[in-house]
Amino acid sequence: MKAVMIVYNHAITEEVDETLEKLNIRGFTRFLDVHGQGSDKGEPHQGSHIWPSKNAVVLTFIEDSLVDGLLKNVEQINKDADEQGIHAFVWNMEKMI
Repeated sequence: MKAVMIVYNHAITEEVDETLEKLNIRGFTRFLDVHGQGSDKGEPHQGSHIWPSKNAVVLTFIEDSLVDGLLKNVEQINKDADEQGIHAFVWNMEKMI
């Protein structure tokens, strides 16, 4: 099993949801109103009057076999919505109850 955290501009929530549905990834937790800034070129997403956009985060725990497909979909969303910003992070899950 792997843990995958997807951080994205809330404006592309529909695209993220479509990806999860397409890959039949049903179990996830979404964090809303997340503030941050991309490390390369993105504008801040602070939810303020100066920087009004916000991020969201989806955290899911999936079988190893689903990871590459999920990352390919995230990569495509990033290409299609380059200005919005989306990143995925993957790490091993040791135990789950």
